[in-house]
Order: sequence, then C-alpha cells, then structure tokens
Amino acid sequence: MNKQIKRRQKKLHFRIKKALEKRKNIKKFTPTIEQCQSWFRTFNRGMFGGKLTEPIFIVRRMIYDWGICVADWDNRKCRKGTFNQRIIPYHVPIDYRIELHNKYPTWKDFIETLAHEMVHLYQMQVRKDPYSNHNANFYSWRETFKRLNFRLYQ
Repeated sequence: MNKQIKRRQKKLHFRIKKALEKRKNIKKFTPTIEQCQSWFRTFNRGMFGGKLTEPIFIVRRMIYDWGICVADWDNRKCRKGTFNQRIIPYHVPIDYRIELHNKYPTWKDFIETLAHEMVHLYQMQVRKDPYSNHNANFYSWRETFKRLNFRLYQ
C-alpha cells in the first residue's frame, strides 16, 4: 500500500473514532440526506480511493432492510445482488441510489449500514460484478471493516 492510501485510511479511522466517541450515547438515530452525503464522501475518499460516483440517497421507512443499493437503467429497477452483466447494458447510463432506513438503534448502526451499501455500490460501479451480492468479492472488504471496528455484515 502506498503512503497516500495509508494516510487517507488513518485519517478516516481517526475521524470515525472521534465521531463514535461523540455520538456513543445517541439512541434511535434518524439520518438526514446531508449526513448520508457527507459520510459517503468521507468513506469514498478513505476506503474507496474516490472511485465511487455519488448516488442518489433516499431515507425512508423500510420493513425488512436497513439499507439497499439499487441500479436503475432504462427506467427498470434492480436490487443489489439480482442484476446480471449479460442483461445490464453497461454502455448506457445507469443511475444508482442507496436507500437507507429512517431509524437506527445507534449512530454506529447507521454508519456501518452506509459503508456496507457502499461496498455493493463498489461492486456495481468499479468491479462490474455481475451479481453484486455477498460473495467473495464482497467479503474481501472484511479486513478493511475490521480495522475500522465495523461489522461488514449486519
């Protein structure tokens, strides 16, 4: 790893540690779009080397998930883990969005969920993974999450 990447990861680790300390007593956290965008940019620089294009963020009540990453092309919708490279026309513009639940038990749960969905976005945008699900490609991020004291899988 080169020095610049290590420096970015160290800054990210420090910022997260400070944020966790500051927000450790927050229960029932309700995220805003601005918070999602701000932390997306922070994670994008620190974990993904700025490779991700910022998606649309939607914060809404969700029944079964804390978050999902969606690829939308030609007005068709496709959840993470269900699209196939043979079907998605990568040569046309694809709109991505991350939908997050509007209530989390703690702030850390929110930030872990956002980072988790960003891994799926990385699979779609950078790796062009045909499935973008919880596969070996996804679990290759386990060590990075461990260094940040995050759980990769909720």
